[in-house]
Amino acid sequence: MSRPIKKDKIIKQYDLEMGKVFFYENYLIIEVAEGVCFDYEKAEVLSLLTNLHFGDRSFGYVSHRVNSYSLEAIDYMKIQDVFPNMKAFAAVTYNELQKTSIRIENMFHQDGIVSFDNIEEAIKWVTEKLENDSSK
Repeated sequence: MSRPIKKDKIIKQYDLEMGKVFFYENYLIIEVAEGVCFDYEKAEVLSLLTNLHFGDRSFGYVSHRVNSYSLEAIDYMKIQDVFPNMKAFAAVTYNELQKTSIRIENMFHQDGIVSFDNIEEAIKWVTEKLENDSSK
């Protein structure tokens, strides 16, 4: 990652062909590798790890878009089924192309992806959303 998150302790890190995945207590941060096409099959692989770490608990997902890669936006309709316990989806973007991509992805992702300019704000939002959802 561009800089370590001091607030929370990494529970486990995976260096996969699709990219790096960092698991924290209640959320994950994924940095998809340069040039990868993130699709349903990759989401299924990631879901095995989320099931391992979170079980049936709610969790947050932070897409830290430090690399250039493509997404199969149409797969979002199927991907949501792969992560039924995902209660917060944040994306950290660093340029206008990435921001435009989020707007397009939101057309296919029913619960919405919230975009942030830095990782700290994304984590803060995900943490607060999970806390608010658990208090209901």
